[in-house]
Amino acid sequence: MRLETDLAKINDVTPDQLSHELARLEGDNTRAILSRDDVTYIQTAVFANGFVIERRDGAGEETHCHAVPRHAELPPLKPKAKRGWLAKLFFADPELTSECAFTLDQVQTIFADYLAGRESDLPKQWDQGFCDK
Repeated sequence: MRLETDLAKINDVTPDQLSHELARLEGDNTRAILSRDDVTYIQTAVFANGFVIERRDGAGEETHCHAVPRHAELPPLKPKAKRGWLAKLFFADPELTSECAFTLDQVQTIFADYLAGRESDLPKQWDQGFCDK
């Protein structure tokens, strides 16, 4: 499988490489895609309170889904910075949180299981569409 992040592109990624690259997600390195091909993949994106996970299992938007954790919403990892009224008015919040956020350990497990070709045992469900909450 191929792994792509903002900092690396690795064909035939190993479990150790996958773990290492996922642990580097933060700052300017905000996404990871583990793919079998162009339309079969799992991906994650960094949010202020964790990581959102989505997958696609074929061509067409109807094959795209997002993982919904079975735990309560995670709090932000650090206190939210104060923003002035001008920044609030004209700029998107750079510290977005998501109800669908997972911890790094959970992402590591789900991606490792995907690499191994099995469904993860982690408590979650897959809902159709993109995670927009």
